[in-house]
Amino acid sequence: MATNVTTTIDSRLKRVLRHMPAPVGIVTSFDPATNAPVGLAMSAFMPVCLDPCAMAICVNRSGSSHDAMIRAGRFCINLLHDAHDAHMAPFAGAAAREERFAQDDWRQHGPVWFIEGAPANIFCDIRERMPYGTHDLLVGEVYDLFDNGSEDILGWANGALGRINPLR
Repeated sequence: MATNVTTTIDSRLKRVLRHMPAPVGIVTSFDPATNAPVGLAMSAFMPVCLDPCAMAICVNRSGSSHDAMIRAGRFCINLLHDAHDAHMAPFAGAAAREERFAQDDWRQHGPVWFIEGAPANIFCDIRERMPYGTHDLLVGEVYDLFDNGSEDILGWANGALGRINPLR
Protein backbone atom coordinates (compact mmCIF):
# COMPACT_ATOMS: atom_id res chain seq x y z
CA MET A 1 0.00 0.00 0.00
CA ALA A 2 1.60 3.23 -1.18
CA THR A 3 1.02 6.32 0.94
CA ASN A 4 2.76 9.62 1.04
CA VAL A 5 3.20 10.45 4.71
CA THR A 6 4.33 13.99 3.94
CA THR A 7 0.83 15.06 2.86
CA THR A 8 -2.21 15.31 5.07
CA ILE A 9 -5.07 12.86 4.85
CA ASP A 10 -7.47 15.60 3.66
CA SER A 11 -5.21 16.52 0.73
CA ARG A 12 -4.77 12.84 -0.17
CA LEU A 13 -8.54 12.26 0.00
CA LYS A 14 -9.16 15.34 -2.15
CA ARG A 15 -6.74 13.96 -4.76
CA VAL A 16 -8.52 10.58 -4.77
CA LEU A 17 -12.00 12.13 -4.94
CA ARG A 18 -10.89 14.31 -7.86
CA HIS A 19 -10.65 11.15 -9.96
CA MET A 20 -13.89 9.59 -8.73
CA PRO A 21 -16.72 10.28 -11.19
CA ALA A 22 -19.73 12.04 -9.69
CA PRO A 23 -22.86 13.70 -11.00
CA VAL A 24 -22.63 17.46 -11.21
CA GLY A 25 -25.29 20.12 -11.11
CA ILE A 26 -26.25 23.55 -9.93
CA VAL A 27 -28.21 23.61 -6.70
CA THR A 28 -30.41 26.69 -6.39
CA SER A 29 -32.71 28.30 -3.89
CA PHE A 30 -33.64 31.86 -2.94
CA ASP A 31 -33.18 34.38 -0.16
CA PRO A 32 -36.58 34.71 1.52
CA ALA A 33 -35.77 38.26 2.67
CA THR A 34 -35.20 39.54 -0.89
CA ASN A 35 -36.45 36.72 -3.17
CA ALA A 36 -33.04 36.94 -4.88
CA PRO A 37 -31.78 33.66 -6.36
CA VAL A 38 -28.85 31.85 -4.75
CA GLY A 39 -26.94 28.79 -5.90
CA LEU A 40 -23.77 26.78 -6.09
CA ALA A 41 -22.13 24.18 -8.31
CA MET A 42 -22.16 20.81 -6.63
CA SER A 43 -21.26 17.18 -7.02
CA ALA A 44 -22.16 16.32 -3.42
CA PHE A 45 -25.71 15.12 -3.92
CA MET A 46 -27.39 11.74 -4.05
CA PRO A 47 -30.74 9.99 -3.91
CA VAL A 48 -31.83 8.91 -0.43
CA CYS A 49 -35.01 6.89 -0.96
CA LEU A 50 -38.19 6.60 -3.03
CA ASP A 51 -40.65 6.35 -0.13
CA PRO A 52 -40.79 9.23 0.47
CA CYS A 53 -38.85 10.49 -2.56
CA ALA A 54 -35.82 12.29 -1.16
CA MET A 55 -32.43 13.66 -2.17
CA ALA A 56 -29.44 14.65 -0.03
CA ILE A 57 -26.99 17.49 -0.62
CA CYS A 58 -23.93 18.67 1.33
CA VAL A 59 -23.49 22.43 1.66
CA ASN A 60 -20.51 24.21 3.20
CA ARG A 61 -21.75 26.41 6.04
CA SER A 62 -19.29 29.16 5.01
CA GLY A 63 -20.67 29.23 1.44
CA SER A 64 -22.56 32.28 0.20
CA SER A 65 -25.77 30.29 -0.50
CA HIS A 66 -25.93 28.28 2.71
CA ASP A 67 -27.80 30.63 5.06
CA ALA A 68 -30.39 31.73 2.49
CA MET A 69 -31.02 28.11 1.49
CA ILE A 70 -31.57 27.10 5.11
CA ARG A 71 -33.96 30.03 5.70
CA ALA A 72 -35.84 29.25 2.47
CA GLY A 73 -36.20 25.60 3.44
CA ARG A 74 -36.12 24.58 -0.23
CA PHE A 75 -33.66 23.81 -2.99
CA CYS A 76 -33.57 22.58 -6.57
CA ILE A 77 -30.96 20.23 -8.03
CA ASN A 78 -30.49 21.20 -11.68
CA LEU A 79 -28.84 18.36 -13.59
CA LEU A 80 -26.96 19.57 -16.66
CA HIS A 81 -26.22 18.45 -20.21
CA ASP A 82 -23.37 19.64 -22.42
CA ALA A 83 -25.27 22.72 -23.65
CA HIS A 84 -25.26 23.95 -20.02
CA ASP A 85 -21.51 23.76 -19.44
CA ALA A 86 -21.27 27.58 -19.49
CA HIS A 87 -23.61 27.70 -16.50
CA MET A 88 -21.00 26.04 -14.29
CA ALA A 89 -18.19 28.62 -14.21
CA PRO A 90 -20.10 31.43 -12.42
CA PHE A 91 -21.27 28.94 -9.77
CA ALA A 92 -17.89 27.29 -9.22
CA GLY A 93 -16.33 30.29 -7.45
CA ALA A 94 -16.99 33.73 -6.04
CA ALA A 95 -15.24 35.69 -8.80
CA ALA A 96 -18.16 35.49 -11.25
CA ARG A 97 -20.97 35.55 -8.66
CA GLU A 98 -22.75 38.47 -10.41
CA GLU A 99 -23.06 36.35 -13.59
CA ARG A 100 -24.68 33.33 -11.93
CA PHE A 101 -28.23 33.92 -13.13
CA ALA A 102 -27.38 35.87 -16.31
CA GLN A 103 -28.38 33.20 -18.87
CA ASP A 104 -31.85 33.59 -20.36
CA ASP A 105 -33.03 30.06 -19.45
CA TRP A 106 -33.43 30.73 -15.71
CA ARG A 107 -37.03 30.49 -14.50
CA GLN A 108 -38.86 30.34 -11.19
CA HIS A 109 -41.06 27.53 -9.93
CA GLY A 110 -42.71 29.30 -7.04
CA PRO A 111 -39.81 31.15 -5.45
CA VAL A 112 -37.16 28.55 -6.38
CA TRP A 113 -34.97 29.14 -9.45
CA PHE A 114 -34.29 26.45 -12.05
CA ILE A 115 -32.75 26.00 -15.51
CA GLU A 116 -35.46 25.52 -18.11
CA GLY A 117 -34.56 22.69 -20.48
CA ALA A 118 -32.13 20.97 -18.12
CA PRO A 119 -32.29 17.15 -18.18
CA ALA A 120 -33.91 17.32 -14.74
CA ASN A 121 -34.83 19.84 -12.06
CA ILE A 122 -35.47 18.17 -8.70
CA PHE A 123 -37.35 20.43 -6.27
CA CYS A 124 -37.03 19.58 -2.57
CA ASP A 125 -38.28 20.78 0.81
CA ILE A 126 -35.59 20.45 3.48
CA ARG A 127 -36.73 17.81 6.01
CA GLU A 128 -33.48 17.03 7.86
CA ARG A 129 -30.31 18.95 8.58
CA MET A 130 -27.26 17.27 10.02
CA PRO A 131 -24.09 19.28 10.64
CA TYR A 132 -20.79 17.47 10.15
CA GLY A 133 -17.41 19.18 10.06
CA THR A 134 -17.62 22.23 7.81
CA HIS A 135 -20.82 21.15 6.04
CA ASP A 136 -24.51 20.53 6.58
CA LEU A 137 -26.04 17.40 5.13
CA LEU A 138 -29.53 18.39 3.98
CA VAL A 139 -32.16 15.79 3.19
CA GLY A 140 -34.87 17.18 0.96
CA GLU A 141 -38.21 15.57 0.22
CA VAL A 142 -38.96 15.87 -3.48
CA TYR A 143 -42.13 17.89 -4.03
CA ASP A 144 -41.83 18.32 -7.80
CA LEU A 145 -39.66 17.20 -10.70
CA PHE A 146 -39.21 18.43 -14.25
CA ASP A 147 -37.64 15.84 -16.55
CA ASN A 148 -37.06 16.41 -20.25
CA GLY A 149 -36.23 12.76 -20.97
CA SER A 150 -32.56 13.44 -21.78
CA GLU A 151 -30.05 10.80 -20.82
CA ASP A 152 -27.16 13.18 -21.57
CA ILE A 153 -26.33 14.24 -18.01
CA LEU A 154 -22.94 15.73 -17.16
CA GLY A 155 -20.64 14.39 -14.52
CA TRP A 156 -17.39 15.54 -12.96
CA ALA A 157 -14.09 13.65 -12.85
CA ASN A 158 -10.40 14.49 -13.11
CA GLY A 159 -11.20 18.18 -12.66
CA ALA A 160 -13.39 18.42 -15.74
CA LEU A 161 -16.96 18.03 -16.95
CA GLY A 162 -17.70 14.84 -18.87
CA ARG A 163 -20.02 11.90 -19.38
CA ILE A 164 -19.98 8.37 -18.08
CA ASN A 165 -20.58 5.92 -20.91
CA PRO A 166 -21.27 2.20 -20.63
CA LEU A 167 -18.27 -0.03 -21.25
CA ARG A 168 -20.22 -2.13 -23.76
